Amino acid sequence: MTSLEFGAMVRQYQNLVYTVCHQLVPDEQEAQDLAQETFLSAWRAIDRCPPGYEKQWLARIASNKAKDYLRSAWARRVSMPGDEMLSLHTAPPTDSPEHQVLEQISAQQLTDMITGLREPYHTPCCLVLLEGCTAAEAALRCGRPVKTVEAQIYRGKKMLAQQILAQSNPPERGDPPDGTVPKKRMSDRRRP
Repeated sequence: MTSLEFGAMVRQYQNLVYTVCHQLVPDEQEAQDLAQETFLSAWRAIDRCPPGYEKQWLARIASNKAKDYLRSAWARRVSMPGDEMLSLHTAPPTDSPEHQVLEQISAQQLTDMITGLREPYHTPCCLVLLEGCTAAEAALRCGRPVKTVEAQIYRGKKMLAQQILAQSNPPERGDPPDGTVPKKRMSDRRRP
């Protein structure tokens, strides 16, 4: 296949390849990058394309590229379950309660909160959040399954978020110290 024929094939199937990538990887920029990688791989292996099956061949390459991306350590590390609870990216830049709280909490306080988590959350959270390990590396070092470690990190982040919110909103007088809201008794309710 000549470069002109390949260029025509790219124009013909670029929307298909992008759609396949975007269906598996929701981020538009990543899907565009994966579509570009798909065509680069196709160009390098053009001699392996069965004549008449270009569409299926490109769709398979795009699918494999997207699946490889999802399996990669970078993707798991960037979008680990529970990140949305501690993320500054989803908060508006100013005046949000989360932003104000995180400004009040120093890095040392956050580190102390992480190291103060109870087991089974302490070790995986320290490895991932403080030492920068991936969930797979933390699982190997902890001797636990990867999914278990991911769930423990998620729950640890959830506990950290609750601690941060509790620090910013101290309990009112009469509220329990754990931050839960007491249930109203029948005698506390007003009668109509």
